[in-house]
Order: sequence, then C-alpha cells, then structure tokens
Amino acid sequence: MATVQGYGRSWWAQSAWVPSARARVPRHRPRRRLMAGALAGIALFAVSGCSLLDQASSAPSAINIPGTNEPSTETVPSTLPPTATNQTRATRSYTVAEDDTYRRVISDAPMVGLGTFHIGAATATGERLDNVSGVHFSTPDRNFRCSTGNNGANALVCAGDKIRGRVAAPPGAPTGCDWDPQLAVLSSSGAAAGGCANLYPVLFRSHILEFGSAIRAGSFSCLNDVSGLYCLDSDSDDGFALTRDGFQQITGDTHAPDALLTSGGTASHSRGAPRTSATPTR
Repeated sequence: MATVQGYGRSWWAQSAWVPSARARVPRHRPRRRLMAGALAGIALFAVSGCSLLDQASSAPSAINIPGTNEPSTETVPSTLPPTATNQTRATRSYTVAEDDTYRRVISDAPMVGLGTFHIGAATATGERLDNVSGVHFSTPDRNFRCSTGNNGANALVCAGDKIRGRVAAPPGAPTGCDWDPQLAVLSSSGAAAGGCANLYPVLFRSHILEFGSAIRAGSFSCLNDVSGLYCLDSDSDDGFALTRDGFQQITGDTHAPDALLTSGGTASHSRGAPRTSATPTR
C-alpha cells in the first residue's frame, strides 16, 4: 500500500479537539479547594469552641453575703435622696401661744387682796378665827378649800372629795404621816394628789374666792372659774387643775381649756376688770 506523505498536519490532527489551557486543568483541583476551605472552617470552629469552653470552665468570683446577725459596714452615699431608711425623722415642736397658756390666763385675771383671806377654822364645826397665819380660801360651791403657809409648810394644799390620790402613803413618806388621798399638794417639787394631812393642815370655812377671781400668795397663784380651780407655782411652773373630773397636773406653758379662753368662760369675762375683794361667807 502506497504511503502518501503530506506536509504539515494531517486532517485528523488538524480537526481533532484540543482542549484549551483552562479546560486542560484537571477536574479534581476544585475539590481540593473545597476540602481545604472545609478543613479551615473546622479548625476555626474548634479553636472558638475551645475558647468558649475555657471561658465556661473559669469559675466566677465569689459573692460574699453577710449573715443576718453580722453588722453591715456599707455606708449610704451623701448624694442619695432621703428615703425611708436614711432620712432622719424630724421632731416637731408645737409652741402654744402665750395668750392661750395657763400662766397668762391666771396672771390676767383680776387679783384679790389678801387682807380678808386670813380667816378659817381648824375643824368643820370649830370656831372661826381671824388673823390666822397663812392664806386660806374656798370655792363658792365649797367643793375645794385651800391653805398655804399654814404650819410653816412652803406648799399650797387643797382638799376636796373629788381629789382621788393613791390610797396608801408612798414609800419614803415621813414617819407618822397621816395620809389623806383627797389632798392636792403643790410645791417647788411639783404637784401631786395625796399628802400628809398632819403636815399640811387645810382650814375650814375660809374666805370665798369668787368665780372669775385670782389670788396670789408668795410663788403660788390660783384662778377660780366655773369650770374649776387652777393653781400654779411660779418657781417650778408646775400646777394642778381641780375640776368635776378630779385632780390633773398642769404646767404654766400648756394650753388652757377653752372654758378659760372663750367668751363664755368666767375668767374671760373678768379680764381687765378692776380688782375686787370677796365678801367673807360663813
């Protein structure tokens, strides 16, 4: 068979499919890139996971809670607004107007002279004597009778059935004390219900202190009103009120009852009235 020799490439060689440079890249290379990327992601996830595990495994700092019986050393900052726990409770103080006090009401009442108040009897039926020592007076209804300076005692003492002190003498009472629970005793030591009758004799059938009038003997002053008898000691500013309800301690700077302040009270009507002297009554 004759061989035909030609020049250049044969038809088959010329027409045969020759892949381009890009097409000649083996198909398994993209798979390697994907595998490499996947391995890198796994490695990154593993590193992150280890970091999270390290953080989770680290123990939190301890929180110390003081016991209920242990003192707390926490201080409240000064910038905090006042609250129920750190606000200092304010103490309110109420001042009574001087015009409404017992001291002013008694001092404003017309004072009687003492010339006719040195009369009295040692007993309810005894002889009435003039010019006895001390000052003695009774209320118009005879519910209360009072004496001061009698027997040398520096006290104002009133007697009356409505006074109800302690039944027995208190501890420390003088030996031989004839205790009387129906006495009201006012001295520089204060006012008390009950006293030794043999130390503080109160005369009977003494001069009447009319309603609306006041009397002053030494440091003691008393105002007699239809609502009661009110007495103060200027040295201690202590006193007592004797009313239909009995004995009550008072002080000169406390609020006087409305009966002494309103226009209906006898003492209110008598303010500014001229001083009078009560007429002796047997």
